[in-house]
Amino acid sequence: MRRFGYALIFALAPLVVQAETDPVIARVLDDLVLPKVAQFADLAADLARVAEADCRADNPALVAAWNDAMDGWLAVQDFRFGPLEKAGTRQAIAYWPDSSNQRARVLTQILRGSNPVLQTPEAYSGQSVAARGLYALEVMLYDPKFADYGVADTGCTLVKAASADLAQTAAAVAQDWQGFAELMRTPGDQNPQYLDVSEPRQAVFTALMTSVQFDVLERLALPMGSPDRPRPNRAEGMISNRSARNLQLSLAGHEALALALVPESAANTVTREDLARVRFMAEKIDSPNFAFVADPMGRFRLETIQTALGLLRAVMEAEYSAALGVTMGLNALDGD
Repeated sequence: MRRFGYALIFALAPLVVQAETDPVIARVLDDLVLPKVAQFADLAADLARVAEADCRADNPALVAAWNDAMDGWLAVQDFRFGPLEKAGTRQAIAYWPDSSNQRARVLTQILRGSNPVLQTPEAYSGQSVAARGLYALEVMLYDPKFADYGVADTGCTLVKAASADLAQTAAAVAQDWQGFAELMRTPGDQNPQYLDVSEPRQAVFTALMTSVQFDVLERLALPMGSPDRPRPNRAEGMISNRSARNLQLSLAGHEALALALVPESAANTVTREDLARVRFMAEKIDSPNFAFVADPMGRFRLETIQTALGLLRAVMEAEYSAALGVTMGLNALDGD
């Protein structure tokens, strides 16, 4: 029932005079959010189909499908409002960082049979988020301690179940977005989510700022560690050699959302320049899994990108607040 929640809320709302659709929000939804969410759902469905046909970790088609789904996720991760933020959906898709190494423990329990989650296909959706989504599949496909299963082994069943669960979750998000998009288009007194036109703008702006901060505090800070104790093993995508790619695609996603929010170059001149500069720096990274942070010069390169991102965020906050007429709302990464 939850997957139809937003559509029902909108359909059952009283017929009242609503504000005209804000062109800013229309552009964000129609040019970016809705097509990217639909694309991610399609990629997750493709992954589930490939896993069902051949679930082995050494299946090149499965590895490619997982990488495509991961790319698709990084194009939608910035949408920190609406369906992705309800009932732990974001964590079910992409639970990272896993600072307590919960994922390995939960997956091991399932593979040993001490967790009955694989007894029915439906049971997987109730499993801990540590064993669900893209990062659990990454472990099963890339970690040598987990990826040595055969076609008749429990590991294969787990990969099929996790892939199908991911596809179902992504499809539910895409469906929920149809109803939620209408809520964003029609703020007003009878709208259960947004009372006036400034609120959808603030939600998108805050999501963008939060995502940039996530790169600063998590994607970059975690593997950097401290100068005397770098932690390359904590890098996102370390085992799949995707650390640099994830950062690059994350930055591309920030840029896409930023330009959809404020396409006028005169209103975001410095933000555009800083986005291009940070993306150029990230594209020059020659360590795909951030192993180079173990070396002081390698760590310095990530630190330089982190500093540039922090400056970009400050510039963006100033330019975009002025251009959109809103301030940043509550940011979950600040612990509010």
